[in-house]
Amino acid sequence: MSEGTSRPTMHDVARVAGVSHATVSRVLNGHTNVAPATARAVADAIVTTGYVPNRAARSLRVQSTDTVVLVARENVNVFYTEPTLSPMASGANLRLSEHGYQMLLALVDSPRSAERVGSLIAGGSFDAAILVAMTNEDPLVARLMTTNIPLVTASTPFPGSDIPSADTDNVGGARAITERLVATGRSKLVAIGGPAWAPVTPMRLEGFHQGAKNAAIGHTAVDGWTMAAGQRAMSELLERHPDLDGVVAASDLLATGAMRVLNEAGRRTPQDVGVVGFDDAPVAALNDPPLSTVRSDARATGIALADMVVAQIRGQELPQRHVVIPNDVVWRESA
Repeated sequence: MSEGTSRPTMHDVARVAGVSHATVSRVLNGHTNVAPATARAVADAIVTTGYVPNRAARSLRVQSTDTVVLVARENVNVFYTEPTLSPMASGANLRLSEHGYQMLLALVDSPRSAERVGSLIAGGSFDAAILVAMTNEDPLVARLMTTNIPLVTASTPFPGSDIPSADTDNVGGARAITERLVATGRSKLVAIGGPAWAPVTPMRLEGFHQGAKNAAIGHTAVDGWTMAAGQRAMSELLERHPDLDGVVAASDLLATGAMRVLNEAGRRTPQDVGVVGFDDAPVAALNDPPLSTVRSDARATGIALADMVVAQIRGQELPQRHVVIPNDVVWRESA
C-alpha cells in the first residue's frame, strides 16, 4: 500500500480471497480443515495485499482470555434506560456464559475512553469484541479493523464492511408500520429520521418510503434521539407541510416530541394526524394517546451477536454474516 496509508489487515485478505475472516485465520494458524484451493487463494491474497501477520497478536490470541468485551458508544445514563441496549447486552451475556466466556462491558462516551478501550482490545486483553451503538465511520471501529481481533456489530458502521452483524429488521419494521398507517386512510405522510451518524437511520427511512410509496410527501433528519429533537423536526415539517396527516418517527422519543408539537398546534392525534414510532420504549405505552410502534427483540439480537463472535473465535464459518432479527408492529391509539 502507498506510504501514509493503513497497513493491510486480515479483513483485506478475506475480501481479496473471497473468503471469510475466519477462513483466513484458520489458514494463518495452520488448521488442516481448509480446502487446498481455498488455502492457495488466501496465500495469493496475502501476496496481493502485502499483508504481514501480526505474530505478537496471534501469540496473544493463542493464550485465550476467555473474555469478550461488549463496547457501546453511549454514556452510562442512556445505556441502562435505552430500550434496546440493556436487553441486548443481557442476551449476549447469557449466551457467552453458555459458551464458557465472560462478558465485560465497556461504555465509550469520549475520545479518551475510545482510546483506552481501543488499546485494550488491540493489545489482546479480550478474545473478541461486540460493537453496539457505533456511529457511521466510527474511528474506534476503523482502528479495530486493523487488528486480528474477531468483531461483530449491531448494524453496520461502515458501508461495505465485512464485519459480521446482527440487528432488528429496521427496513421491514418501518415498512410494515408505515403500510398500516397508510391503510387507515392517511395520504400525506412525513418521516422524522434519526441522526445522520446512526447506521439505522437510512434503513428506517428506506422502510418508510417503501411503505408510504406515493403517500410520502417529505422527511427530515434530527441531531439526536431525543424528545426535543422530535419537537424541532415536527415544527419544521408542519411549516413545510401544513396539511400532513401522518408521521412516521424513527424512534418513540422522536414520536413523543412530535405529538407534543401537534397538540400545541391544535392537530389532534389520531383524529387529524396519525403518529407511529419505533422501539416500543416504555414511553410509548405511557403517551396520551398510547403510541403505535415497532417492537424489536433486542435480547435475541444480543444472543445472535454472541453466537457469531464465538464462532469467529473458534475459527468456524458463519452460516450468515448479516443476521436480521424479525420484529412486530404494536398497534395503539395514536394511529
